[in-house]
Amino acid sequence: MRAKWKFTAPASPLEQEAKAFLQQWETNAVFQIKSSGTTGSPQTCSFQKQQLLTSATASIAAFGLDQNTRALLCLPTSSVGGLMLMARALVADFELFFQEPSSRPLQNLGQSIDFIAMVPTQLQQSLLHDLEQLKRIPKILVGGGELTPALKAACRAAELQVWQSYGMTETLSHVALQQISPTETAHYSALPGIQFSTKNDCLVIHYPQMQTQAFYTKDLVALHSATSFTWLGRADNAINSGGFKIIPELLEQKLAGHFQNPFFTAGVTDEKWGQVVGIIFEGEVIKDYLHFDGLGLSSAEIPKKYACIQVFKRTSTHKIQRKEILQSLSNADWKPL
Repeated sequence: MRAKWKFTAPASPLEQEAKAFLQQWETNAVFQIKSSGTTGSPQTCSFQKQQLLTSATASIAAFGLDQNTRALLCLPTSSVGGLMLMARALVADFELFFQEPSSRPLQNLGQSIDFIAMVPTQLQQSLLHDLEQLKRIPKILVGGGELTPALKAACRAAELQVWQSYGMTETLSHVALQQISPTETAHYSALPGIQFSTKNDCLVIHYPQMQTQAFYTKDLVALHSATSFTWLGRADNAINSGGFKIIPELLEQKLAGHFQNPFFTAGVTDEKWGQVVGIIFEGEVIKDYLHFDGLGLSSAEIPKKYACIQVFKRTSTHKIQRKEILQSLSNADWKPL
């Protein structure tokens, strides 16, 4: 099969990376992918071609992709998102355009596109600067991190067709999808052949076509059925403040839109409460503007300390590396609120 691939810049290293992938595909070589390293050191995962075929086939069916599809690859080819889009293009025999990854992948796009896979930062910047191009794409898949309420609202206001994915490197891309625009579905729904359960309130993925053993995650979820769930946050991010369990990701949804600076929340050691909520900002903020009135926060949820980092460390897919940022902070960096 001849790959129907086109490159926006023929001299780009992307062409060499794509050729290397194609050679692996044709020789049934083992594929090795590094995890994003969002929650720890990146791990190398190995996969057989049959596993890539399994994942690609499920995604193709979910989105109705076929030989008439024109898709844009604007993610690193070394990431699971980029690798699996190449695999889908080969399995469904559709046309795939390669673009060097950037925060504005649609900026100089000269052809019509039916399908695109993006990370939240790319979606946000495209909404701000390339909205008309974005509106012309009938299927937009966003992965690599949860979308903020403000970003979801902007997608709905623009009447975009957007799906949010849940998955990881270990499962070879998404195992569940949630449509967020033009209307938002209530929860994530599994792709065919995949089921879910929980252990200690964390999601367990049963994906026998991928591997016989279940995938155990550290994602806190509300399980609605064997094929649907609501994502709440990461168990290893949870804050225990005086016996009250606080999930930072849910707290951040309440704080979303309240501050101009990018931020995240985390537990900070406290002699009286064990932990209190700390809020970490990218860039400088003025303490006088840090108030939390009218946000419906419980006393335990109200941040008690804050810190500022000039530039957040992020992964190649723009996820904030919370753990590494927190480890870089000293006691002197935290200021009381």
